[in-house]
Amino acid sequence: MSKEIYDVIPEDADNNFLPYFSDKEMAQRHTNVRKEMKERGIDVLLVYGHVGVGSSPGQIHLQYLTRFANVFETYLTVPVEGEPTMFINLDYHCVNAATISYIKDIKDGDTLPNAIQKIKDLGYERGTIGLVGPGGAQFGDITLFTEQRQVVDKSLPDAKIVSANPWLQELQLIKSEEEIALLRRAGALTDLAQEESFQLTRPGIKHKDLQRAMNLTAVRHYGTFPFGHVSSFSMENPEYYYPTPYSTGKRVRVGDFLMSEFCLGYGNYWGKLWGSWFVGDPTPEYEKLFNVAAVVHDNLVSELKPGMKGKDIDVFLKPIYDAGFEQVPSLLIAGWCFMMQPPLAGAAPGTRTTFFSNMYHDFEFKPGHTVTLHIWVRIPNTKKGIWVGSSGVFTKNGYENFNKYPVSELRIVPI
Repeated sequence: MSKEIYDVIPEDADNNFLPYFSDKEMAQRHTNVRKEMKERGIDVLLVYGHVGVGSSPGQIHLQYLTRFANVFETYLTVPVEGEPTMFINLDYHCVNAATISYIKDIKDGDTLPNAIQKIKDLGYERGTIGLVGPGGAQFGDITLFTEQRQVVDKSLPDAKIVSANPWLQELQLIKSEEEIALLRRAGALTDLAQEESFQLTRPGIKHKDLQRAMNLTAVRHYGTFPFGHVSSFSMENPEYYYPTPYSTGKRVRVGDFLMSEFCLGYGNYWGKLWGSWFVGDPTPEYEKLFNVAAVVHDNLVSELKPGMKGKDIDVFLKPIYDAGFEQVPSLLIAGWCFMMQPPLAGAAPGTRTTFFSNMYHDFEFKPGHTVTLHIWVRIPNTKKGIWVGSSGVFTKNGYENFNKYPVSELRIVPI
């Protein structure tokens, strides 16, 4: 498995941060974007990239259109006709950009003023400009910082400025074969990290050392990670049921259970795995919690199929209620690839996530939709809870799980 992961990046585009996609793939993306621009009456896109996530340069929407993201901020102009131009603030970064990027016209200098001038040179100072932000803000329609937007408004007072974030994200929901192939690799990499942490688990080991094992797994296999966290809790008197986002020097103890949320992959194409395991035999309460979560997870993997709608996912909650448990305010399904995406489905009624799942009640799952499954259950009115989860893709005939790690198998560290 590790040899296959090691070879994920082709030799002609070998780098540790940005996934390689063929020129054919990139050209199709631009064709799709320009078709949408024409239908919406948008003359030019101004795409902004400025969010690093973990060990990835982030800049999600910009990477999608360029196959590159600068170490610092990056701008891209995409006219409805003609060549796109990428703007980088440091000239000595342009050589690296030219090696990796799909965009051939790369300019250095003061990025935002230069991008605005390009829009004027194209003759669109009175046209319709579509703003695209960094991405990764979940469902916030964020494009530019306030000061940047003020510069754009002052420099282009006669332009009509609209957000292109929603429809650009929509175009990215159904993944291509190249994207799915990379996400399979990301799933395998996430499996390796989870197994590594399980094998290292023993009484006395620090939480931060288990997280470090995840980080090192990514580095060994040319991967990146936006985040990953792991914590242990007492089964008798747990502090909570969510691993701390920043792992600490707290040590694992006999009688603990562990929860992890690991996210690793290539560039912005990440797998997602939610693991739970035990140091010594689980208590009856925790064994039941785990088994119920595992049943719901496996039901989803075996029964999901294209044509289902968001509202069809609610029925999978039934085993949780039947066991006398409750679902933590969360969702059984969320869109996944480069951070959280639509759709959202499977929220318990009356929780703060019900609003989001209701937005997608009539959303139809189609082949190529990639999602993460997250079953997070709790004993009502207690701090006793647990989760299992994995990632995968809807196929023509059903659902393919990207993960092989046995998240639904009760795994016990011997003591």
